[in-house]
Amino acid sequence: MTLSELLRLPAPKADSDLQAEAPEPETASAGRVVTVWGSSGSGKTTLALNLSFELATLGQRVLLIDADSHRPSIAAALGFTEQGPGITAVLRLLRANRLTEEELERLTEEIQFGSHRLKVLTGLNSPSRWPELTPELLRALVNFSVDYFDVVMFDVSSELEQGLFSATSEVPRNACVTALVEQADIAVGVFGSDPVGVNRFLWDCRDASFEFWPVANRVRSSVIGKNPARQLRDTLHRLARLEIKAFVPEDSAAADLSLAKAEPLCLCAKGSKMREAIRRLALDILDEPTKD
Repeated sequence: MTLSELLRLPAPKADSDLQAEAPEPETASAGRVVTVWGSSGSGKTTLALNLSFELATLGQRVLLIDADSHRPSIAAALGFTEQGPGITAVLRLLRANRLTEEELERLTEEIQFGSHRLKVLTGLNSPSRWPELTPELLRALVNFSVDYFDVVMFDVSSELEQGLFSATSEVPRNACVTALVEQADIAVGVFGSDPVGVNRFLWDCRDASFEFWPVANRVRSSVIGKNPARQLRDTLHRLARLEIKAFVPEDSAAADLSLAKAEPLCLCAKGSKMREAIRRLALDILDEPTKD
């Protein structure tokens, strides 16, 4: 059963395993903002999605937003058969100063699992609509959302190159990525743990004029050799003076099952090493103080 089917069912009885490990959410004046960025093909969307679910199991009120202006894919990853109006409808209401908590509730998808839930705001329903993701409106969306959620998670494009314009828009092509990274309490930078992925990430880092947590995804010895984590750590420190925050091991069986069922790892592969690494990263996110 896909998550889109789950959305049409009443909430199931609380899963005792998830219920036991979830603390009571803390009341806060404003939520924290996490932006997941990374090289193309690095698995950043998978990480953003699974981090959101893990944070929800930890008692957080989570809003996951697909703000990828090039290749939005959160809806497909969750098996939504109809993407809906998504982020553009919310931004239109913000532009007209008519966005309310009720409207945000209406325009987001709610996913219930066990005793937990999270909200999802799907992305562009047409690639040509990227000029609607203006930095000003996205900053307004951040400021609005943090009043109602403990964590607002953005999945953004991998593209950072500045100075690109369209003949039909005055909005820079990749300005939305920079805006959301700058608004974030934590920016996560994901890269694939193979020679191509590392090389691509090092190129991308040249355009990354912001601090972020480097996360090595799909770590495996079959393409790097013995002690892949140490080799990755040494390489990024030597070539870019970056300290890797987390290592997510390769687990193709769990990842394939997640894609096939359109479910996060915490539902379909809760004992996998991949899931455990992402859960530890979620705990690190909660331990990090928010910006003043």
